[in-house]
Amino acid sequence: MPQIAIVGRANVGKSTLFNRLIEKNKALTSNIAGTTRDRNIGVAKWRGQMIELTDTGGLDVNSDLPKAIADGIVHQAKRAITNSDLVLFVFDAATGITPVDRTLAKELIKGGKKNKIILVGNKAETARAAKYDSATYQLGLGEPQFISAASGSGCGDLLDLILERLPRSRNAGTGLPDKTLPTIKIVLLGKPNVGKSSILNSILGEERVIVSDIPHTTREAHDTEFEYKNHDFIIFDTAGLRRQAKVERGGLEKKSRDKSLAALHHCDVAVLVTEVNKKIDVQDKKITQEILSSGKSVIIVANKWDLIKEKDTNTVNRFIDYYRTSFPYLWWAPVIFISAKEHLRSKKILDLIIDIKSSREIKISDSRLDKFLKSKIKQHRPSRGQGLKNPYIYEIKQTDTNPPRFEILVNDPKILHFSYIRFLQNNLRDEFKIVGTPIQIEVKKWQTQKH
Repeated sequence: MPQIAIVGRANVGKSTLFNRLIEKNKALTSNIAGTTRDRNIGVAKWRGQMIELTDTGGLDVNSDLPKAIADGIVHQAKRAITNSDLVLFVFDAATGITPVDRTLAKELIKGGKKNKIILVGNKAETARAAKYDSATYQLGLGEPQFISAASGSGCGDLLDLILERLPRSRNAGTGLPDKTLPTIKIVLLGKPNVGKSSILNSILGEERVIVSDIPHTTREAHDTEFEYKNHDFIIFDTAGLRRQAKVERGGLEKKSRDKSLAALHHCDVAVLVTEVNKKIDVQDKKITQEILSSGKSVIIVANKWDLIKEKDTNTVNRFIDYYRTSFPYLWWAPVIFISAKEHLRSKKILDLIIDIKSSREIKISDSRLDKFLKSKIKQHRPSRGQGLKNPYIYEIKQTDTNPPRFEILVNDPKILHFSYIRFLQNNLRDEFKIVGTPIQIEVKKWQTQKH
C-alpha cells in the first residue's frame, strides 16, 4: 500500500488526524507533549483505495523528556519519513506558523522531501483567518490544506489530495482488495521495563519501537503486522502495567493501561513478559489474573536470560520449578527463556504461538471424545462431590473453539467432584496435544438435554 507519514511539531493534532483518517480511536491523544513516541500505523480506505498512515511523535525535541526518549521519538519519525511516499506536514492553524515549524520545514526541504509534502493546517475551525496568513506560504511547501481533525471538516478533501499526489506507480486505483485480518493476534504484557519493546524489535529485526531503561517509555499499545513461516501475525506492544493503586485516575497512564487491556481482549495469545533475574511479585500475578479472566492462551517469557551467570544443565529446570510454583494456576502455559537484547530464542516465541493457535482452533469429533471418556472412566471412576449418590457421566462433547469448550452431561452436576473435572481437563490436554490454552468444561444435567 502507499505509505503516508504524518509529521510536525508536538501538539498540533497529528494523532487526532491519524484517528480521524483511519476511522478508529487507535492513537492515544492528549495535550501532553511527547504522548506519541513510537510509530503508530493504521490503514485508511478512501474511494476504493487503501493507504497506510503512520502517526509519529513531535519532531521538535521536548526538553522535559529524557534524552534517550526524545532522540528515539525523532529517530522513529525520521524513519517514517524515509519510508513514505507522501508526508503530511501538520501545523496548528489556530496559533499560526511558529519558528519551530519553519525550522522543521527547512529540514524537510533540505532532506529532499519538498515534492512529497502536503502542508496541513489543523484546528482551522477556530482559525479561518489563518487561510490568508502569508506565513504559511513562506514555508516554501505550497498551498496549505486547512482541516479540523477533531470535527472531520476538510478531511475528505485532504484524502482526495493524497490520492491525487501519490506517484502513479504507487496509486493502485480501485482494484486494491480489502486487507484480510491477520490470522494470529499476539499481545505483549508485563510490568514496566521487563523488555516488551525489546522483544518486539528482536522479533521484527528492526528498531520498530523506542527502547530505554526509563519506565513507561512505551505509552500506548502499538500493533505491527508481519509474516512468519507462512502465517500472518499482528503483535501488540503495550505500556507497562503498574499496580492500579499507583495509577492516577483519568491520567495518561490510566488511558495507556486501558488500551493495553483492550489489546489483551482482542488477541489470541497473551505473552506474559517477566524478568528472569528478578522475583515474581504481586503485580506479575495480578497481570496473570487479567489474562486468565480473558480466556486467552498464554506463554510465559522469562526475559534477560543473559543476566543469569554460571548456568548449568539444571539451571533451566530450577527456574521452571520456580515459575510453576509462582503461577500454579498456569501450569499448562509454556515457559520460554530468552534474551531479547542478544536476540536469543525470540523467534521461538512465534513457533510456540503457531502451535498454540492450532490448539485454540482444535475440533474433536464426538466419536473420539466418546472413546476418550470411556477410557478415562475406566482408568479413574468419577469422584463424588455433594450428596450420597454416585456421579454418572453420560456424554462429553465439544461446544466451541477459541478456546476449546466442552460440555459433560451427568446425572446430577452437584455430585460430581471438581477434581474430576480437572482430571478430564488434564487428560484432554495430553490426549489431543492442546498446548498453552485454557480448556473450559461446563457440567450439565443429562435429563435437560434428552429429547
